[in-house]
Amino acid sequence: MVKNRYSELSKDAVYLLSRSEFENQKVITTAYAVKVLGNYRKATRLLDRLAKRNRLIQLNRGKYLVVPLKAPNQSWMPHEFVVASLWMGETTYYIGYGSIYNYWGFTEQIPQKVVILNIDKNRIRKIGKISFLAMKISSEKMFGITKIKIDDEFVSISDQERSLVDFIYKPIGSWENVQEIIKEQIKKINIEKFVDYLYKFPVIAVRKRAGYMLELAGVNLEELSRLKSSIGKNSSYAPFNPFIKSRKGTVNKNWKIILNG
Repeated sequence: MVKNRYSELSKDAVYLLSRSEFENQKVITTAYAVKVLGNYRKATRLLDRLAKRNRLIQLNRGKYLVVPLKAPNQSWMPHEFVVASLWMGETTYYIGYGSIYNYWGFTEQIPQKVVILNIDKNRIRKIGKISFLAMKISSEKMFGITKIKIDDEFVSISDQERSLVDFIYKPIGSWENVQEIIKEQIKKINIEKFVDYLYKFPVIAVRKRAGYMLELAGVNLEELSRLKSSIGKNSSYAPFNPFIKSRKGTVNKNWKIILNG
């Protein structure tokens, strides 16, 4: 059976791929191939040939995703979140921004790329036909992360409340749409957790905008008192609508914002 499926491949290729599948190695490295084949030059050449034949999908230099034995030769690709997770490896990360807004129902827009927030690197990479954007963020912003299971792999994403914080920080669509989403979501989320996340978030303008929107939406002022105290009395005023450069408009002294348009 293996011979028929790999009839176009060399004995070394069959051995490497069948052994990796037997050992449940979804990702193989140059070091693994050298260990299996016993020769560095042979291993690197074989890995290159297998990648060109679409039997391996290169994640990074010297790191490859194994195409399953039963998969069609040129059309297989795992879920993009799984690929993102495998690409990150041991790096602390979460999939977020536009990639997750759709997941939580904030928008119907289909993201053009998978955005991975991490503490290690800024990089753009196309893996298969999908673009992946790794964005380095400070460890201060690395919270509110949950894991979901996709195809037997656990993937880190921002939870619903944290995704809503990011939605205010990196919105998609109009600012009016953002305000509508906030009104809708406060009926579905844990408000205490959301306010706690806002309190932790190191961008003060986000806390101001969110606090004002939550107050308008009828959230109890007692629940917002801690958030309001985090702004500080001497804080400068921030424009409420980040899409408009103008700072002209009435001011809200409670949340230190300018209602610019």
